[in-house]
Amino acid sequence: MRILRIGPLGITTHRRTFAVGVVLLAALAALLVFSLMQGQSDISILDSIKAAVGVSVGPPADFIVGQVRAPRALTAILVGAMLGVSGAILQSLTRNPLASPDFIGISMGAGAGAVMTIWLIGATSLWVTAAGAIVGALVTAALILALSWRRGIVPLRLILAGIGIGFVAQALSQYALTRMDVHDAGNALGWLVGSVTGRTWTHVTVCAVVLAVLLPVVLWNARALRTMEMGDDAARALGIPVGSARSILAVCSVLLAAGAVAVTGPIGFIALVAPAIALRLTRNAGVTLLPSALMGALLLLASDQVAQMMPATLQLPVGVFTAAVGAPYLMWLVWRASRGGPS
Repeated sequence: MRILRIGPLGITTHRRTFAVGVVLLAALAALLVFSLMQGQSDISILDSIKAAVGVSVGPPADFIVGQVRAPRALTAILVGAMLGVSGAILQSLTRNPLASPDFIGISMGAGAGAVMTIWLIGATSLWVTAAGAIVGALVTAALILALSWRRGIVPLRLILAGIGIGFVAQALSQYALTRMDVHDAGNALGWLVGSVTGRTWTHVTVCAVVLAVLLPVVLWNARALRTMEMGDDAARALGIPVGSARSILAVCSVLLAAGAVAVTGPIGFIALVAPAIALRLTRNAGVTLLPSALMGALLLLASDQVAQMMPATLQLPVGVFTAAVGAPYLMWLVWRASRGGPS
């Protein structure tokens, strides 16, 4: 074990987990710098970094980097981190590698909540849309929990209930789209695809606020989450308040997913894949929250960069791109499970 000391706070982590986290952080920083430079305009590394942090270097860097590339890249990083942590929590709580907010319908519920908010009250503020997404996600999660509960959460029933509720939420979104005027429907439909294009510093601020509020709560309950993976009886024997800890973590997971959906629309498979890759890299027996956050950020930023570098006729929103890449992983996961191999 390796002990990291930050003032009076001691964080315990395995050496390999620490090393993987450092490597992921370095890779993420390098990719961020590349994303600030990548494009048709030739801007140096130094000017790109200065413009991204608000130091004026003159046109065109101030606008292209400071107002277009930097908010887009930072939004991708923060949303990827939110999805990675959300998926890691759900997979740990349910002990099921298929439990992710997009796969069990929570992201669809958040999307439906946001679309219904736009339709019913004509919301133009991002904060109002985010509130609608959070309400939709919480209602969806409550319905899924009610349908899957049988003296505790039954993982198979959770997956099936989530898929069913997700289809209902998707139908509500489609109905709302048919009732909107053409302009609002076009905007909502483009948002439902899932994209970081055109994101501004307001979107970055929303993501930063959500993470700043929820991530400390999740990390504070990380020990309880790891202990509950040994079973509820063992966790209670070690003094963990299982019921309250599970409720707090489940709500945090739902709110993280809802915040991500409110900012970019539903982006599939990041929450499913990132925790699984982080777990394999760290070789931990339990949940890995911070590596999952870093992996989610790296995957989403990398996906957006690859999508941007494709020919203009083949460029896809990042939500479509991640779905196209993530679907084979899901098929492989199901194939492994059908053969009785480890998931």
